[in-house]
Amino acid sequence: MDKSVNSEKLVETILANVEVMRKNAEEMRIWKNLPLAKETFELIKQVGDDEGPLGRAMGCEKVVEKLSEYDAPRFTLEMLRYELEQLQKSEEKSDDLTEEEVKDHIAELERFIDVEHVSYKEYKEKNPHRHLEFDEIERTPLWEEINQEIEAETDALLGDEPRGMGFCFGYWSAKRGVLAKRGIEWCDPQQMNPRVMFD
Repeated sequence: MDKSVNSEKLVETILANVEVMRKNAEEMRIWKNLPLAKETFELIKQVGDDEGPLGRAMGCEKVVEKLSEYDAPRFTLEMLRYELEQLQKSEEKSDDLTEEEVKDHIAELERFIDVEHVSYKEYKEKNPHRHLEFDEIERTPLWEEINQEIEAETDALLGDEPRGMGFCFGYWSAKRGVLAKRGIEWCDPQQMNPRVMFD
């Protein structure tokens, strides 16, 4: 098969995956995006030179935008590091994506997962854009390891429950229950932020 034809098919599959990821996010089932993101990342790395490093970097960015990055920070970091590498290789520049932005994103996620050297307080001080408090377990490798399974079980419990206003409360309650069955006590955003109004 001609390499350019193969590359075109890869790009078509990547775009189709990103569209499915967009729909998952709209349906409040963003957890479904992680397996698709992993598949898409492998496809992006196979795309031929006709797309160039900038095309590969922009593809990664589109996928990262559709992830719940704090539920999969280590995987997200892998993508971001590849994205940065591609931007640095590219002779073309993008107005939408700069090396500095990607470096900042990488540094923020590295602090997030560095539970041994960066305390929760230090992390919050260095990342003031994360206004809400969150349970510290969310920074651990365990959280990333089990999150996909937890989300799938939670989603199954909730079924076709409408995912509009007020859905977060039922979702958090179901998720706490699924985690509790594994002996994990998790404080949801409402518990961590009692003065904040959620809908």
